[in-house]
Amino acid sequence: MIFSEIKFDQMTERLRFDAEHYRAVFLKNEAILKQIKCKHLIDVANFSKARRNSENKPEEEFEYIDISNVNVLTGEIKTQTLKGYQAPSRARKVIKENEIIISTVRPNRNAVAIIPEELDNQICSTGFAVVKTQKVNPWFLFVYLKTKYAINQLVRMTMASMYPAVSEDDIGIMFIPIPPFSFQQRIESYVKESYKKRKKADEKYKSAEELLNKTLDIEKLELKEEKTFETRFGEIEGNQRFDVDYYLPKFTEILKILENSKFELKKLNELCKEKIRRVNPLKKPADKFIYVEIGDVDISTGEIETKSILGHEAPLNARRFLKAGDLMISMVRPTRGAITIIPEELDDSLGSTAFYILEVASPLKEFLFIYLRSPLGLNQLGRPVVGTMYPTLKKEYIEEIIIPIIPEEKQKLISNLIKQSFSLREEAQELLENAKREVEEFIETNAG
Repeated sequence: MIFSEIKFDQMTERLRFDAEHYRAVFLKNEAILKQIKCKHLIDVANFSKARRNSENKPEEEFEYIDISNVNVLTGEIKTQTLKGYQAPSRARKVIKENEIIISTVRPNRNAVAIIPEELDNQICSTGFAVVKTQKVNPWFLFVYLKTKYAINQLVRMTMASMYPAVSEDDIGIMFIPIPPFSFQQRIESYVKESYKKRKKADEKYKSAEELLNKTLDIEKLELKEEKTFETRFGEIEGNQRFDVDYYLPKFTEILKILENSKFELKKLNELCKEKIRRVNPLKKPADKFIYVEIGDVDISTGEIETKSILGHEAPLNARRFLKAGDLMISMVRPTRGAITIIPEELDDSLGSTAFYILEVASPLKEFLFIYLRSPLGLNQLGRPVVGTMYPTLKKEYIEEIIIPIIPEEKQKLISNLIKQSFSLREEAQELLENAKREVEEFIETNAG
């Protein structure tokens, strides 16, 4: 049993009587911050109250940010383009350039972002607190909010367990260190350089996509989304599938495109085989492991957000041993595109058994990575899924995925672009990590 002692006045100060609020790590975190020059967030920033109801202009498009649109690793934002009549009820808060949005729901996930110029005057969910800085550099504040000192404060202030959340009042009393202006500017330069590299990485990835689409002649592909259609009985009998979604016109259209391809077609299992490396971390209960599950893969970039677990904490599906260069395909909700390549720093990590794992050499590996994330790949992955609440793809269906074998020189060009994109993203993330380390070191040095 783990227990700790606190003074009565510590409880009456906050009027919180739940034991979780007084965990040792939270008390230590607060003690360190109280030793340095700090202010409450509300003393250096305001919470924006700007609201707009997009439903009042039903045909006007706007960019919407939901909590799921924020990359918790990098703070990048991938918006949803909606029309006013499509606006969810939570789409109400107006955001401005350089404002910071902080998720008030599950703050331990750290969905925090700084609004770029191109999203000025757009809309975010009411699940965010929108912060406009006044007496502190917004870029410095963004980085600080991604440090353990900020996250611990937010987690400490959460209420409820099924749907943990914090209020703006809670966020407002957070301790914010105020370092010299020159230090804040240096942190700003790190983040802006990181964002520049990410932008270049996106450009490289987009170039690879465009090259793939041009090579496969699917640049202008528009799949049909008919709500009513006919299917011949012979097609049903042959496939032994009686669910309507299996026969959607977009799936049959994809197969026709592949049948008419000018390239040789092969099944995935003709090109490479599944690699199964099993491990049981429960046999090493005190050892620390890096664990990758499906939700850790960013569906837009393939970037991975990892977590550390002890062997005795490992879930039952943490049984795959991963090696750098492994190509991983999610067998759960495959159309989301949780497909990735394991980077060097995650060599010898743990992976979920919900991944289908391939060991394949470049340039075929990078070609398969981007092809499987294309409309031709995702629709093949999505067609044979079973289940609605938890759509799952059996591995034998993945092995049957049809791959057009484009010329090797094109594969190499795509491979180089993907590698450059990954490399730039690694550099960008290292810059952000450097910024976080410097902020944490500033706090610890000045508290000493």
